[in-house]
Amino acid sequence: MVAAALTSPGLVPDTLNRLFGDWVVPHDPQQFTVRYLATGGAKRAYRVHVAGPSPKPLSFVLKQFLPRQLAYLPPGATVAGVRTGAADLDRRVLERMVWAAQRVDALAPGLCPRFGGFWEWDGEDGRPHRCMTEAYVEGESLDAWKGALEDRFIRRELDFAQYTAARHTLERLAIAAYVRLWDVLGRLTFTSDPSPWNVLFVPSPGGYQPCIIDLHSIHDGGTPLYVFQTLEELFGSRDEQRAHVLCPGILDALGGAEGTRFLQTVWTELDAQADARLRTGLSSYAASSRAIARFLSR
Repeated sequence: MVAAALTSPGLVPDTLNRLFGDWVVPHDPQQFTVRYLATGGAKRAYRVHVAGPSPKPLSFVLKQFLPRQLAYLPPGATVAGVRTGAADLDRRVLERMVWAAQRVDALAPGLCPRFGGFWEWDGEDGRPHRCMTEAYVEGESLDAWKGALEDRFIRRELDFAQYTAARHTLERLAIAAYVRLWDVLGRLTFTSDPSPWNVLFVPSPGGYQPCIIDLHSIHDGGTPLYVFQTLEELFGSRDEQRAHVLCPGILDALGGAEGTRFLQTVWTELDAQADARLRTGLSSYAASSRAIARFLSR
């Protein structure tokens, strides 16, 4: 499958032209070095290094979509108005991912890897083959950084206050990156998997910058309440996280006035749902409401 993708007409030259500018592309597959990176959801990712006359290394990521269902949306979510179970849902999801990658490239360069392109063709087995390419980003995931901080704490290179402050700083940067993604995508769509594993920290002159490496299952919707609760679930439903990571990260991304309006909207909706949720035996999310109230009263 990878060899077929690399010899697919236009894939390599178009990808390299988009990512690096015009360059003479070798057509001999032996000049490609392919390294497996990971499997996640319904795709496998590979790093492709292209040998040639360029003095700088030319690498990109090839994401191969597996022959299985691609889209797993949250309950009630849609993609371009289509719900889970629709015959063309996977196609809609792929189109949405391409749209999102192109929009981020245009409006927020560096927030995600640069988009290389999307290709689809029928294989010898008669089944559709799909892949997309993007820039290779050199960095470590948020969870890898947190693991390194824990090791330093265990070795007593950091005291508890230093360890906690460093972890909060990284998590707050990641939260701000995901909220900025929501903002860049028109505040009308979001990813269903804003995971700490999907944020790499990339060295830059101003310090480490977060880069979101997987726009997984981009779908319609993305209300402030949905964004807040999804990030809360994945980054920790604890008062410490809400006070030092989630709420301030939202303000970092949107600015003071817009971030405050975002949190006030979430607070209002949580309070409006509280009684009905309690009557049906569900959590009222009272801890979240109290945390937002305390944060806004500072």
